[in-house]
Amino acid sequence: MLRLIHLSDIHVWWVPWNPLRLIGKRLIGASALALGRARRFRLERLPDLVERVLALDPEHLIITGDLTTLATPEEFAIARAALAPLLADPSRATVIPGNHDRYTRGAARGGLFERAFGEFSPGGSYPWLRVIGAGTAILGLDPTRPGLTARGVLSPRQLEEARRILEQWPPIPRLLVACHYPVIAPPAQARALAGKPMIGSPALVHWLEGVGRHLYLCGHVHRAWAFRPPGLPDQLSLNPGPPLMTDPSGDNPPGFLEVNLYGPDVHVVRHSWSNGRWSTSPFHEERGFFSLRALEGS
Repeated sequence: MLRLIHLSDIHVWWVPWNPLRLIGKRLIGASALALGRARRFRLERLPDLVERVLALDPEHLIITGDLTTLATPEEFAIARAALAPLLADPSRATVIPGNHDRYTRGAARGGLFERAFGEFSPGGSYPWLRVIGAGTAILGLDPTRPGLTARGVLSPRQLEEARRILEQWPPIPRLLVACHYPVIAPPAQARALAGKPMIGSPALVHWLEGVGRHLYLCGHVHRAWAFRPPGLPDQLSLNPGPPLMTDPSGDNPPGFLEVNLYGPDVHVVRHSWSNGRWSTSPFHEERGFFSLRALEGS
């Protein structure tokens, strides 16, 4: 059995009150924090989150982006320090950026994400492939970019390189694709994704149709889900939702996903925070999702 923990959209925030640093897009983001976003992402709960994940002792931790909000050096420092207990062994953690981690051109040019979390992303450039267990590997994609909108772009070059990487490797029985942006959202969240999609999704969907069974680990849309997209029957799309966001409605509690791989089977458990405590509930189960024959030969 291989136990994975999937986190995303932690959104550590820190407001630089120096007016000289609040220009352009960061001014918009800081205004959103002041108008209520800061109250919705409860950073005081970050130690509880770290303690919960540590207690589960996963074989691997995957964080699919948006560790920060405005991509300031202070936010990256806070996030790195707070998550340090989970990142003691780089071979057991994978971290990819989200659009908020490349919030401004200065943050992207300065490599702020790479300085804080680059050791948890092999090779430094995207795409890449890393083996995390017998017959199991992660393909990392990065369509994030600075800009005035939250839309990412997966370039044809990156997709072509991903093709080349998988062609050079022996068949991977259990493939996990890590990308901050979903390619397809469940019907209830389709509208939310339509407002901030990834440019290049159709080409990626077309390619994913031919890679066989895979888990697609994403974030970006602040809703937890586990579903098989009708247009991608060989994909199980997983979004853990944000772990620190408040939920006044009661129908979208903050939390994360525990993904247990038992041979060819996939069992997903949702860890949710509600009324000051953690709870767990079965979230999704796929028996025989991966090829048992391929796993036995790996």
